Amino acid sequence: MQRRGFLKLLAGTSTLGLSPNLLAAEKETFAIYGAPALPSMIIGIAAVQGQLAKQMDVSLKTWRSPDQLRAGVASGQFKVMMSPSNVGVNLANQGQRVGMINILTKGIINIVSKQAINQPQDLIGKKVLIPFKNDMLDIVLHALLKKLNIDSQKIAITYTATPPEAVGLFLNKDFDAVLLPEPMASASILKGKTMGINVVRSFNLTQAWGEAFNTQAMIPQAGIIADIDYFQQHQEQFELFHQDLQAALAWANNNPQSAAQIGKNYMPAPVPALVQSLPYANLTVTKSRDIKTELMQFYEELMRFNPKLLGGKLPSDDFFLV
Repeated sequence: MQRRGFLKLLAGTSTLGLSPNLLAAEKETFAIYGAPALPSMIIGIAAVQGQLAKQMDVSLKTWRSPDQLRAGVASGQFKVMMSPSNVGVNLANQGQRVGMINILTKGIINIVSKQAINQPQDLIGKKVLIPFKNDMLDIVLHALLKKLNIDSQKIAITYTATPPEAVGLFLNKDFDAVLLPEPMASASILKGKTMGINVVRSFNLTQAWGEAFNTQAMIPQAGIIADIDYFQQHQEQFELFHQDLQAALAWANNNPQSAAQIGKNYMPAPVPALVQSLPYANLTVTKSRDIKTELMQFYEELMRFNPKLLGGKLPSDDFFLV
């Protein structure tokens, strides 16, 4: 099933027609700024093959770091963006007019290591790399360690600016493990093989989170946020884009090789890594209000860990746009 199959999936949804104004005018831009992580592949597929592209000029660009994301929102340049789920709340609490559209992954962080690490306690005494200090990967690990009464000072943590930098240091230096979003975790395993280094997946971080916090095995850690004014002006288009994303995810699961050919344009990972990463990324396309209970539970845990991560308070109800 290639493009024809994708369009059949879309045919089963209630697509929206073009308005006379849109027919008469040039296509308006609908730019999405994605993260350097696997959900951007789904966004990219939707941008290339979805129905919204018939109405608007849909494009995907990826930001390199959460700081670049924050700057883009603050400047007004970014209107639609994939974001760590806490960053959207933080921006809103700092006065930015943004709200949440959806969640695109229920747990995309994986730990890979040079020797088996079977449980969080086994990280003690290890040298561990983490990209993006004080952002989602770092937050999740430290919140988990705190919940399990594991002293993070007993783990030698080194931070990097980006996931590719973390992969390079992990494979070329004497680090034991690295936290990575997919597809970079899979890419490090494949790159290790070419270098004669045996890289393995460690304990399942998402499952460990569920066990520690007595919740389902899920970390609703990233999704799409949007400028509220832009959203209100384009609500029909966002609904159509939601349908495009759902169809894109179904198509990618049925056509991983073809999906990876599209995804490689947006992420610093080769096609085999993108294919291998799909089963480990817990991808979803779930509207924010449909997952609000789980999100609030997650935010409450982050508040207990460090209120600054959310800008000092939980989000208001109107943060969840759809």
